[in-house]
Amino acid sequence: GSQPVQEQSIPAEVMPVPGKSNAAALALQRLGFRVLHIGVTISVEGSESLWNSVFGVSFETRKKRVVPEIEEGGDVTYRRAIAENLKIPADLEHSIADVAFMEPPEFY
Repeated sequence: GSQPVQEQSIPAEVMPVPGKSNAAALALQRLGFRVLHIGVTISVEGSESLWNSVFGVSFETRKKRVVPEIEEGGDVTYRRAIAENLKIPADLEHSIADVAFMEPPEFY
């Protein structure tokens, strides 16, 4: 049998509605996201298909130069969230204000 392609886990920071952090974290967990940390924002990760089905976010592969001095291997390839289409589902609107996707850090 062929192994299903292991989807990359995509991290994001979820901004909860004030006072609703725990409700938001629970809702996300129920949907299948992994909650990593609850603070001012909630750090979560989930597969691309999960982000896509819940929040309508799609992803594209981008390359970024991280180490300009190195010719070979100075690039990282990463999955960039196309968050313009981000839509918070109605049943999460009362607990989640926004979702921010992190990009790999820039090195100058």
